[in-house]
Amino acid sequence: MLEANSSRLASAHAAPEEPAAPPVAAAHFERARARRWVIVTALFLFMLINFADKAVLGLVAIPMMHDMQLTHAQFGLVGSAFFVLFSLSGIAVGLFADRLSMKWLLAALALVWACAQLPLAWPSSFAVLLLCRIVLGAGEGPASPLALHVVYTWFDDRERNLPTTIVQQGATAGVIVAGPLLTWISERWHWHATFLTLGMVGAAWTVLWLCVGKTGHRLQAVPALSTTVKATPRTKTPATPRTKPRLRYRTLLADRTVIGVMLQCFVGYAVIAIGFTWVPAYFRLGLGFAATQAGWLFAAQVAAQIPLGIALAFFSHRLLKRGVPSRRARGTLISAVCVVSGLAYCALFSGMPPFIKVTLMGLASALAIQTFTFGPMLVAEVVPAGQRAALLAITNSITTTAGLVGPFAMGKLLGATSGAHGYETGFAITGALLLTAGLAGFVLLDPQQSRRRLEALQ
Repeated sequence: MLEANSSRLASAHAAPEEPAAPPVAAAHFERARARRWVIVTALFLFMLINFADKAVLGLVAIPMMHDMQLTHAQFGLVGSAFFVLFSLSGIAVGLFADRLSMKWLLAALALVWACAQLPLAWPSSFAVLLLCRIVLGAGEGPASPLALHVVYTWFDDRERNLPTTIVQQGATAGVIVAGPLLTWISERWHWHATFLTLGMVGAAWTVLWLCVGKTGHRLQAVPALSTTVKATPRTKTPATPRTKPRLRYRTLLADRTVIGVMLQCFVGYAVIAIGFTWVPAYFRLGLGFAATQAGWLFAAQVAAQIPLGIALAFFSHRLLKRGVPSRRARGTLISAVCVVSGLAYCALFSGMPPFIKVTLMGLASALAIQTFTFGPMLVAEVVPAGQRAALLAITNSITTTAGLVGPFAMGKLLGATSGAHGYETGFAITGALLLTAGLAGFVLLDPQQSRRRLEALQ
């Protein structure tokens, strides 16, 4: 009896048993984890439409120039008009992005794309064509960094490789899908029908995003709901941590890792812009392929970016899971990728068969474009979360100015040196820039040190 009383007394003074996790909170957390992949899918389609909008002009170039009686100089001006407000809008929207709803902001951007395409669904003047491309560029400038910012609100830093790659591959898929599909629509009906199609698709995506779109800030709070903290009537509520001051963007842009990312992405975007403008012409005029062959070879090059990008993202993810610091798992890896890409471009000068040169160019371009997968992840790892959307938009806007420089510089070079040698000289210069950016990345890309330095300044 004494033992029974002692047992009851001990249990009365024992710590209260921790209650089980609320099933409602656990179910909410699981739904949130599933929803983030719905968000990734929607943003993949967002980037697919984004690059289809970019590619349509080149796909309908010949019938458009014929019907509107445009000179090559006028058509070139239309192509450049896309970048007039591209970078400026990226910076302007990025500065306010952290204070706005991502759901409504991305919906507004997609609606701008649709509105910029629809006037070209009917006969229009040169001035309308020029204005529509300027508006489209303004709407697409902030698109990629803001899409990645939404992804980063749903995934922890060490989980971001795969979703980032999927969203970025939407751009590649956009080019692959747009080529045959929009060409078929143009030939089946009229080139105006391609713009009508893209306008309707942009409007449809806007409706879809308004139904499913959401940032993932609440997901970070859900795990706390799934485990109940021990509490007694005497437990004090922890003090709210002091909000850290915002850093100047000049300070963030001067960081070594951010500078290294911008350097590599600038050269990477030059590869993209030159590829859209001059690579098909090189296949035809420089290597002697027929028009149909050149089109399929260009599509195959773009398609090669998908498995290569997924493989690199998976390899980097495995390194991070093993505890390898991101300086090596991301920074060293993408720098080595730039070096290999640069060497492949420089090898075009050697006297190899045309198909070998096409293979080298496919490898080089597929590697170079990976800077836009790893670069944003490195920037997001370094900067404060409250300024992440703005800095992603600003760095993207700075690096995409290569779209104004690259094709124009290549055209000037081809004007001075004709034939395959002129193209290959331009590609070799691009390769040398990639080598330089890659070697610089080995020194500059150190996200751990950058984060420590920036945190000390707050």
